[in-house]
Parts: sequence; C-alpha cells; structure tokens
Amino acid sequence: MKRFLRKAGKWVLICLGSMVLLFVLLDRLTPINTNVPFATIVEAKDGAVLHAYIARDQQWRIKTRLDEITPELRKAIVYKEDKHFYSHPGINPLAIGRAIINNIFHLKRTSGASTITMQVARLLDPKPRTYVNKGVEMFRATQLEVHYSKEEILQLYLNLVPYGSNIQGVKAAALLYFNKMPDQLSLAEITALSIIPNRPNSMVMGKDNARIVKERNKWLGRFLAENVFPKSVINDALNEPLKAYRHSAPNGVPQFAQRMKSGYPGRLEIHTALDAKLQQKAETIVSNYVNQLKLHNINNAAVLVVDNKTHEVVCYVGSSDFSDRFHYGQVDGVRALRSPGSTLKPLLYGLSFDRGFITPKTVMADVPINIKGYTPENYDRLFRGNVTVEFALSNSLNIPAVKLLDKEGVDSFESKLSDAGVTSIWQKRDKLGLSIILGGCGVRLDELTALYTSFANDGRYSPLQFVLSDSAVAAVKNMTAASQIKGTQILSPSANYMLTRILCELHRPDLPNAFDEAQGIPRIAWKTGTSYGRKDAWSIGYNKRYTIGVWLGNFSGIGVPELSGASTATPLLFQLFNAIDYNAANDWLEPPADLSFRLVCSETGKAPNEFCHSQVMDYYIPGVSGNEKCDHLKEVWLSADEKYCYCTSCLPPNGYKTKLLANTPAEMAAYYDAGHIAYTKLPPHNPACTRMFQGAPPQITSLTNGMTYLIADKGQQKLQLSCNAGSDVQKVYWYVNDHFYAETKAGDKIFFNAATPVIKISCTDDKGRNTNIQIKVRFI
Repeated sequence: MKRFLRKAGKWVLICLGSMVLLFVLLDRLTPINTNVPFATIVEAKDGAVLHAYIARDQQWRIKTRLDEITPELRKAIVYKEDKHFYSHPGINPLAIGRAIINNIFHLKRTSGASTITMQVARLLDPKPRTYVNKGVEMFRATQLEVHYSKEEILQLYLNLVPYGSNIQGVKAAALLYFNKMPDQLSLAEITALSIIPNRPNSMVMGKDNARIVKERNKWLGRFLAENVFPKSVINDALNEPLKAYRHSAPNGVPQFAQRMKSGYPGRLEIHTALDAKLQQKAETIVSNYVNQLKLHNINNAAVLVVDNKTHEVVCYVGSSDFSDRFHYGQVDGVRALRSPGSTLKPLLYGLSFDRGFITPKTVMADVPINIKGYTPENYDRLFRGNVTVEFALSNSLNIPAVKLLDKEGVDSFESKLSDAGVTSIWQKRDKLGLSIILGGCGVRLDELTALYTSFANDGRYSPLQFVLSDSAVAAVKNMTAASQIKGTQILSPSANYMLTRILCELHRPDLPNAFDEAQGIPRIAWKTGTSYGRKDAWSIGYNKRYTIGVWLGNFSGIGVPELSGASTATPLLFQLFNAIDYNAANDWLEPPADLSFRLVCSETGKAPNEFCHSQVMDYYIPGVSGNEKCDHLKEVWLSADEKYCYCTSCLPPNGYKTKLLANTPAEMAAYYDAGHIAYTKLPPHNPACTRMFQGAPPQITSLTNGMTYLIADKGQQKLQLSCNAGSDVQKVYWYVNDHFYAETKAGDKIFFNAATPVIKISCTDDKGRNTNIQIKVRFI
C-alpha cells in the first residue's frame, strides 16, 4: 500500500510538473496581450476633464488609474462579481464545480462560474461561449494572475467592462452618464453602474432608469444583509434618485486640447495647468465681447492668461467661437502668426536702459529720419519734435523706437527675442530689418504673452508651462504651492522696473475712452499694438499675479478701420483683469536696490550743466546709465551787432560779446525748417575766418550709402540731393563724382541726372565739414 501511494504520489508530482512546464511553454509561446486602445483626455488642474478623444477603435474607453478606484467601488464590484477574488488563483474551483452540476441538472448552461480574472481574459480576447473557449479563458486567467497583481487585474476589469453602446470602463461610464470621475461616484451610482454590464440591452441609462433603480436597490439590500457597507450609507443610497443619462463627451477648449494631444502623443491623461473656473469665465467674457464687435466686422479673438509665479497657462481661448466655420473659428489664434504692431517696443526700451543708452527722462528727437533708405513714420503720421523716452513709449512713437533699434542692432535684438522664446522671428531673422520693431514680422500670442510674463518677473524669462509635472500634480493634490521655475534673465531688475513704471502710466493715448474713471482701470502695466492695415489689435498686460495677452481681428486677414489695440483690444484686457484679479494689490511695484535717482536737465535728460535751470528727478542705473553733461546751450562769441559769430581763431581782442545760444542738432534744425517753426539760429560765421571746423558734418538724407537705385527713364528721371546740417550752417556745397554741382541753403532740396553706374556724392558745409557716400545706379 505504501509502495502504491509512493508511486501514485510520484505520478502526481510528474503530472503537476508537466502541467507547470506546459503552462510555462504555452505562456512563452502565446503571451497574453493586455494592450488595448484608450481614449485620450485633457484634464484641468483640478482633474476635471476638459476634452476627451474617442479611442482609435471608436470606443469610449478611458483608462482608470489605481488611485481612482475608491474602497466603495472596489467593495461593490468584488462583492457583486467575485466575492473570492482576493483568495483564488484566477479560477474558482468550487464555482466551476457548482456550475457543472447546475448545467448537467438543468441540461443547459445556467452559470458560467467566471471570476473577475476570467472576465478580464474574455474582454481582452472576446470569443464565442463554448467549453473549449472556456478552457482557453481559464488558461488566460491563470496567465493574468501570474503576471499581474490583484489590484492591476481589478483595474483591467474596470477599464474594459462594457456599459452599453460604445462605452467601456467605469471611468468612461461615470463621465458620460454622471458627468463625474470614478472617485466622485456615490454608492448608489456605483451600484447602478455595476448592474449594467450583465444586461446592457435591457438596462440603458436614461431610458430604463426605473428598472435600474429597482435592481440597484435589490443589490443594496444584499450589501446591507452582508454588512458590506454601513446601514446609514446604504439608506442614503436607497433614497438617492437616479438622474443619469447619456451626456455628450467633454469637448471644451478644442484648440488647446488639440495642441496638447499633438504635443504629447501617446499620453492618455494630459494633466494641464488650466483653471476650469477661470477658463469658463474668460470664454464667456470673450464670446460676449466679440458678439458686440461683429457689428463692425471684427469676428475673432484669442486670449492667454498666465500665472506669473509658476508660468502656468491657466486660461487658453483659441477663438471666440469654435463652431463659427464661416469666420474660421477652428483656427487657433494663440498660435497664429500675426504682425505684432508695437508690442515688441517694451523689450527694446528695456534693453536700451540696460545698455546705458537712455533713461526715462532722456530726450529724443521725434522727427523724420532716413536710415539706410528706411523712412518710418508715426502711426498718426505726425512728428512731435523733442520728447522724453517715457513719453515716446507711452505714446508708442515709432521714430524713437527705430532709432534705438538701429543703435542696439537688429541682430542683437533678434537674439534677445530668441532668448525670450520668440522663435518665430529667429527662424526668419535673415529677412528682417528695422521694421521689425513696428510690426514688420510675425509672432504668436503665446510668444508675446510669455515675453511679457518676464516683465512681471523682474526681467526673468521662463517658458510657458501647459502641462503639470508629476511634482506639480502632487502639489495640487496636497494643496501645496509648486516651486517657482528658474529662467533666463533678459533684462536687469532695474531696467525692468523703469520699463514697468512707464507701462503703468495712465495718462496715455491708448487708454480706452470707456475707462475714463479710475475705478474701472485695473492696476496693471500694459502695452497695445495695431498692425499695418488694421488687421491685428493687441493688448498685453501684467500685474504681480497674472499676465494676460489679448488679440483681436479676423482670421481671414481682412483689416477693419475700427480695429486698434487701444480702442478694441484693451477694453477686453481690462474686463478680463477685473473679472479674474479685481482685488489686485496696488503697491506691487518695488524698486530694486541698485536703482537710484538723480537730477537731470529737463531739456535733454542729461546731467545738469551750470546753465540748466529746469531740472527733474530721473531713475538711472549707477555705472550703466550715461552721464554726459547737458549741451542744450553753448557759449558763442558774437560781433557787437550779433550779425557774425567768431571762433578762437578769428576772435578779435575786443568788440565782441559772449552769449549762451541754443545748440540745435541738425535733425531738429531740419524739422524746424520744414515745419516753419521758429528757433534760435546761430548767425553766420565770420566770413574772414579760414579755419576748418571740427564737429558733425552734414548728413545726406535723400540717398543711402551702398544702395542701388533703379532708373527707368535715363535723362528724365532724377535723384534728389538733401541733407541735415547743424544750426550754425548756412550753406552746403554738393559734388557729384568729385565735380562741383551746386550751392544751396542747408535745408534745400535739388535734383541731378544719374549718368554713370557708380556715383560718388559729396556734401560740404560752410564750415568745411564734409560727408561722402557712394551709390550704384542700374538703368532699366
């Protein structure tokens, strides 16, 4: 007997070993595939689903995370579907035996004895229900138990279980039937969902709710009888009405959602920084505002709101009406390449502060200029003569900005823009010139807003954050603040402070007429921009907490006479700030420690001279800002009748007088002369003097050195000669190819015929100072 038992035991071990080896072999040869296509969802910062994309097999199957499986959901599903889930190896032998006896006794299949693990195996690889396929199902269930934990298997089940129509998984069902996430479901809702998979055709949410409630309450009674849940919880569930019905899938923030989906391919859950409440508020404001503007044929808008501390994008409005196909509402205005108008000027002024070129009270000449053939004009085609830097920026004057860019250098400015994330310009840098500062380029709203975010952070630029990092997600869940992102310093804190103070100024022409009362104006710094042809209106503002970028116009590119940054875009910017951050602090600007004050002459903005009687306080950066002495007056020696002036070479021993007279630059003298504006001119120099004078020579303004000019009608088409000369110059002398051509007054214009392909032009003033240029002519 013992020998027989030993032999039987040996055969049992051999059989078991063979079965294990066979299982391992089959497991290697036919591994189970748990990869199923899931829908992509875009979530707000609080986890709310903003937009959902259907899976590629056209099923609403949204992956449920382990942390979304609440204890109530786990208990309800396990009790209803498989009470012994945590104790069996994927197959419940007792349930199988009971099912076999019942099926034989009733001569038909009355019970399948499927565990949760076996159901997962069937859902992963659906097959007709036969005994052979049941065996395959049990083998697959064993594979699942070997390779996955119980929690992972339960997660697979909750991701695959059908809920009628093309809805699979508890997360998709919770979202589409209850507009909730799985961890927000009540016990009544969990139980109602748990009974749908067994009868998806006869238990349809929204259609058969009364029958579902009846079945739900039956199961709640069983939960009570088995003490699965507390009696009070079950009583609440029994009394809870069922208001479920099939909702549309979330389809908010469509342009933003598409950007996230294409930017993060393969990611199923894209947890963004968008604030759902602020987003809804911004969308409503933008939609209502544009509906009013449609009477003026202004049909599109885009808005971006950024948290200055974290650089997170909290609101993203790609267009005012995504469904407006007639006006191309599907275009993403945040990423559309548009002319920025004057919105790049603040960075240039900030760089000029840092270079020491200017301070806020520096005086610049807003007069006609010609820089290498480029002759810009102001927006209103007027010139204002001498203006301060702060006035030039507040009034968005073009001439001072072009002068500063010429001094800074286009290449240097483009490089700094690239450092600040404006890559659209960098990609076309070889084709851009001085007009870049007036909007002669293309930028995007997200790039401009990110640039202005650096102004709100002491001149430090950091890229925009659209998606929360894992640490940021954890911080949100734990209700703690995410750490501030380090960035690139593009402006010094001192230059940035001076810039921001100017942009906070309220006495400026781009203050909307509707906001003539202080209480309606948010406490912000802002800059407007209007593109050539009035095709784009911009207004971008910031305070300590937020930066908001606004664009208005038409995606079709049609210009509108009523469109401007001041009158069209800024009112929307103000509305958004008042709605989002109405109680912002008024004292958010604090000067940095290395910024100082000094007295400067109000005439030039330079350090005062002994003759500077009108002085004002000005900010400056010690060791950086220029410290030249004021020269708006100069001492001259005049004859007794003041008809002539003398120099040291011809100054007589007596019979002269000394006076302080205005030292008018050549470009200002030309501006005064052209506008017939009276100004103090120096009398002619002593005609008997033969001295050659030092100083600035005449500046030829009509032709540009090195340029090629096309002549269509040789002999008839002429080229102009004109120059700017100092106020002490009465006459200038013109030479063409080293041959004397004409004598004119300093401000006169004359013309000449071009006869050779290469022409040398010379201009000499009556002080002997000379300027030479060379041009080329091509006859066509």
